[in-house]
Amino acid sequence: MPLKSEELREKNFEVFEKRYGVRPQIDANEDANYRMGEARDGAPILYIRGAAAGGDLRMNSEYDPLYEAERWTEKFEFKNRRTTVLLLGFGAGYHLKALVHKMRPDTKFYVFEPEESFFSYICSYVDLTWFIGSPNIYLYVNKNQRGLYVNEAMMDLVTFNSETEALITPFYASNDEFDACCVALSGIMNGQMNYQKKRGRISLESRLFSWNHMRNAALLPTMREALPKGISAVIVSAGPSLNKNVDVLKKIKGHALIMSSDRAINVLDAHGIEPDIVLSAEPGKDPEFLNYPVTKDIPLLCSLQANIKAQKMFEGRCIYFHALHYEDSLFGKKIEADLGGVDLGGNVSGACFVACEKLGIKTIILIGQDMAYLDGKHHADESDQGGDDARRLKTIELPGIDGGVVKSCGMWREFRDFFERRIKLDPELRVIDATEGGALIHGSEVMTLEEVAEELGKDQALDNLKLREILTSLPRAQSEEEYEEMIDKLNSWCDDLDMICSNAAEIETICNQLLKVSKYQDIRDLKYKKKLTKLDKLRSEIYDTVVNALLEEYWIEDVYSIPDYTFMIRNNEEAIPVFESAIEYYSHLPENCRSLKEAIQGAIEEGKNDLS
Repeated sequence: MPLKSEELREKNFEVFEKRYGVRPQIDANEDANYRMGEARDGAPILYIRGAAAGGDLRMNSEYDPLYEAERWTEKFEFKNRRTTVLLLGFGAGYHLKALVHKMRPDTKFYVFEPEESFFSYICSYVDLTWFIGSPNIYLYVNKNQRGLYVNEAMMDLVTFNSETEALITPFYASNDEFDACCVALSGIMNGQMNYQKKRGRISLESRLFSWNHMRNAALLPTMREALPKGISAVIVSAGPSLNKNVDVLKKIKGHALIMSSDRAINVLDAHGIEPDIVLSAEPGKDPEFLNYPVTKDIPLLCSLQANIKAQKMFEGRCIYFHALHYEDSLFGKKIEADLGGVDLGGNVSGACFVACEKLGIKTIILIGQDMAYLDGKHHADESDQGGDDARRLKTIELPGIDGGVVKSCGMWREFRDFFERRIKLDPELRVIDATEGGALIHGSEVMTLEEVAEELGKDQALDNLKLREILTSLPRAQSEEEYEEMIDKLNSWCDDLDMICSNAAEIETICNQLLKVSKYQDIRDLKYKKKLTKLDKLRSEIYDTVVNALLEEYWIEDVYSIPDYTFMIRNNEEAIPVFESAIEYYSHLPENCRSLKEAIQGAIEEGKNDLS
């Protein structure tokens, strides 16, 4: 019979704390809730006391737990692509270990364990240091960790465009929180794929425009340094309840930074309210949403991939944010790029929220953030733009801010989930939802806008003219010398595109040769090692360039066609689909390289002409 060992538990806890920065908590009643038995092969068997009809629930095979776990994995057929596994339940680790042995060595496992006490108990019987220390396994065992599950798994999925498998360890009951995480991640990935197919290229064209107009714009970090310390922000969204309380903003003006989403501008204009700044983030968004008198003198806080016409409309008043790793290569540390990517929530209000975080603002007030219908309306204005997106989705009910339920849809639920994730990420952040209608955002404080105005009114008022002067006279993002250095880098990227064209043709030839080997001979034969090494070298040269990231993340319209970074060709069966998909991809890559090169060179010329 296995013996409980506090020494073993401490060993597991020390490794866990070193990796995750927290120690699992021990339930004082764990022995009353769980017990450990022994399988016929001597392996530990975990039981949950009283969880089965008439007795204890056994969580593993009573004969050979690992063998039975391996049998369980046989019912799954995984594609020979890099995969991210979302797994509910750690159990005693047998099923996870069997999955690790079955799947590719670059598979990532995000393990959602709903019972922290369960995991802590197992730590006192089983050496789990291999699982805890594995760089491919991520364990989420307490409430705070589980709150980060979607955000951290999302970064892996978005970065590698990997296959996703959601699995439940045997004997675990379904879990609403895990199911919600899977739904959120599915929505994010579907949005990612649809976005690249429909708007990837125009997003990059917008970035190319912004890069070549930096000499006449500012950057978010300089805005952060210039803002009064401790300033609060009101994010004005365009939900249908906005007309209820928008006039209260007149009392708040001068006591907080009023940041309007682009869609809310027409409502503010109709009520004679000039925000301090307006934000736009989408390349396909109609810039006419910004074309109102209240925007004529204020700056545009814009994503580097905001609509080109919108950027032109605010010439000289653009403050750029949403920098990624390619901008770090072009502009250096001053642009404060998110090297691992950033989630803006899929909507302009989410972009406003992230911008406020980056500005160091610790009190964020939301208004017009309904994420629900109000008397059949989806926005506060009379425009139907965006209505089709909601109507195509099934109407659902969500908990309402007033305690009842509201009519919403899956897209708006994902928006709500985004805000809840961001709130969990920063315990010091105070988020007040003063929408006065719509869906409840868990983790926010619910107040009326009048109550917010009263609270903010106790602080010393800001000088509105001084604030406008601060925001419209920020240092320029780029000097002439820095501009010339950037042009040299962009031209070197064009040279890299020529190299990628050449390498792609050679890769296609080698893959055709090796495909025949895989069909009629044996790819494991050492005489083909030289060709495989050459293939790796050619692909490595492509991956070493920044411009290949632009190709994969924006320009290649079929994200699913992009080959895995690592070719898994351990036998003929694995090799054939790998080489077939590679031939398809690399045969079309030169055409994509040439069109991207033309776009870069065209943007350089436009920038020179506009600012000459």
